[in-house]
Amino acid sequence: MQQAVKLAQRMSKQLDKNWLPELEENNLHKCFEPIYKMNLSIINSNTLVAYCIYAHDPDSTRLDIRKDRYDNKLTILESINEDTNIDVFHDIIANENETFNNVVLNYLEFLTDWRWQTIYSLLDYYSNMIRFSNQKTENEKKFDKINKEGEVKELTQEYDIDVIAKVNKQKGELLELAIKSRERAEKLLLEIKKDFVTTDTAVQSDLGFVFTDTAKEKVDIYSWRAFIRNLKKKQSFH
Repeated sequence: MQQAVKLAQRMSKQLDKNWLPELEENNLHKCFEPIYKMNLSIINSNTLVAYCIYAHDPDSTRLDIRKDRYDNKLTILESINEDTNIDVFHDIIANENETFNNVVLNYLEFLTDWRWQTIYSLLDYYSNMIRFSNQKTENEKKFDKINKEGEVKELTQEYDIDVIAKVNKQKGELLELAIKSRERAEKLLLEIKKDFVTTDTAVQSDLGFVFTDTAKEKVDIYSWRAFIRNLKKKQSFH
């Protein structure tokens, strides 16, 4: 998000300042709160906040997917703070600091917008309508039973023409709506993949999953980490 990147730019120029009011103004204070509880200096804490934004935000001009991910992250960190020769920075660049990894997940959660929930809802509607179209109504089941037993031809004919045709027409209409929903979902998915291509590449390199793919499954903010762990497990089998 451009506002977050602008904040990171300002933080980089004044690392010894208390940026909590600005973080609260941008609804980022909870996201980065764990960093300020790591017992680091204010300069190093602010460095990591700015670094997280620069290294993952799709609007970041410092995120360069053409370069080696580790080298790019080191360059980003050094552009913020010249003194990077401390253990915690090395662990963070190597994705070995669990606290910071969780902060990254917090920030990714912050980056999601209305399109995530919309894509899920559209795909859920598509799935439900497809299942309905493949299920037989009570009238269709009754018709099958009458037809199979060879009883009451006139009634069979009546169900065939007046009921089954009507049901099939309704199912056809719902199927068309389902297809349109799927198409809209795919269009939105392509849109966010285009918007978040650099973030996708960064996250896949660091954490082993495709960020935008989370739009295809319902993600509750309280189960985000469990969702990521499950997604990574799924990918490990492919």
